[in-house]
Amino acid sequence: MELRLVAKNVAALGIASVLSKAITAVVGILVTRYLGPGPFGDYSAAYAFAGTFVLFTDFGISQLMVQEGSRDESGLPVFLGNVLVFKVITSSIVYVLMLILMHPAGYNITIQRMVEVLGISTGLNALAGSVYNYYQTKQQMYLAAGYQFLTTLLIGVLTVVIIAWHGDVVQITYSHLAVAVVIGIMLYIAISRRMSLRVDLKALPQMLVRALPFGAAYIFYNIYFSIDSFMLSIMRTPTELGIYSAAYRLIAVLLFIPGILTSVIYPVLFQLGVTDKAQHQKTIEKIVKVLGAVGIPGSVLLFVLAKPLIGWLYANRFPASAPIMMILTWFFALECLGFAIGDVLTTTNRQFLRTVIQGVAAIGNILLNLVLIPRMGIYGAAIATLITEVYIFAAYYFVVRKLVYKLHIWRQFLVVVGAVVVMAGVAYELRGLNPVVSSFLAGVVYLAIVIAFDSDFRQIGRYAWRQVLRLKA
Repeated sequence: MELRLVAKNVAALGIASVLSKAITAVVGILVTRYLGPGPFGDYSAAYAFAGTFVLFTDFGISQLMVQEGSRDESGLPVFLGNVLVFKVITSSIVYVLMLILMHPAGYNITIQRMVEVLGISTGLNALAGSVYNYYQTKQQMYLAAGYQFLTTLLIGVLTVVIIAWHGDVVQITYSHLAVAVVIGIMLYIAISRRMSLRVDLKALPQMLVRALPFGAAYIFYNIYFSIDSFMLSIMRTPTELGIYSAAYRLIAVLLFIPGILTSVIYPVLFQLGVTDKAQHQKTIEKIVKVLGAVGIPGSVLLFVLAKPLIGWLYANRFPASAPIMMILTWFFALECLGFAIGDVLTTTNRQFLRTVIQGVAAIGNILLNLVLIPRMGIYGAAIATLITEVYIFAAYYFVVRKLVYKLHIWRQFLVVVGAVVVMAGVAYELRGLNPVVSSFLAGVVYLAIVIAFDSDFRQIGRYAWRQVLRLKA
């Protein structure tokens, strides 16, 4: 792959991800404030229900296309044709199951109407996802990034229009369906101009068998992130789910940070995992340090400022979400610390072990929710999520130290922890101010300390300052 193409893909993915997450966060806050706990609970329940079912439409066949198509592009017309036909079939089956099972799930009529709409839009999005995988195979992720950003932008614009016109929660879901249809048509036209799709149903069973490891990892990973909301939608009231989701979505928006950093250096890690084990370890330890220096203070700030932040963002309509956020905020720190350590397994040909850990986490999270939600309600779901994330981090750390190399990460955080303690004190004293102001001032104190006392962060600070001066010039 040409270096210029790599840079183009990385830049497109980074910019599109940041902008998309920013739009998603702003629109999500507007929707939450506008709807309030009850209707927002209906909204969250419908998305949790439809989103869980749509996980079972791919079974890893799209990821197999990326692997095989990268080696031999001549088979892509058949691969993509088979993938799209298979997902049309599975999406149709899943949609019928949604319509049948939403009744015994006990959902009210509003949630049922939204499921009917979202079932179609999530199915269309699943088909679009396979086209994005095709662009990934062709090393044209900048095209996929463009379509994904356009999707987010259109949904955001339509949602804001509906809110301005005082529309209801069901109408918001119709905006998502409209965008899914528009993007689907655009992708169909784009692909039709590039190739003539072919279908070989005889090859499909073998493709599915080979794709199952990818499918299992994908299902386990996404179930872990969505099962709590799904189970709350069945076991508790929409209002309780709305309170929980208002806190959870704020944390979830931040989880793209470790993903972007590790995805940028994935090719380097894959190469070092085979050619230079010592350098691979050193690189991973630096990544863990950087991510920890983001995740730990981020979680501490959200913990200290949870009440004023929730009150400001949601216009004091979700005060009960603050305690939930104080529990879930540690999810961000643990994810930052564990993400890069998990990538050690992926980039040293131990993906199966990572899949096993994710599978145990998904099953364990379900069992914990079954036990804790009836006893503790939404607090039980938050605690189950935190326990599961602690397990994932501990499992990654133990397996890497046992089977790959002995990581040395804890000594790196002495300065970070000291700076975080001072930052937390500053944030607590300034909590009477606007939470943006207090978090900014506390963050400045934190950065000043880590840059002053840690050589790695001093180098990062110098580099960032040079870039600022270069832009001014």
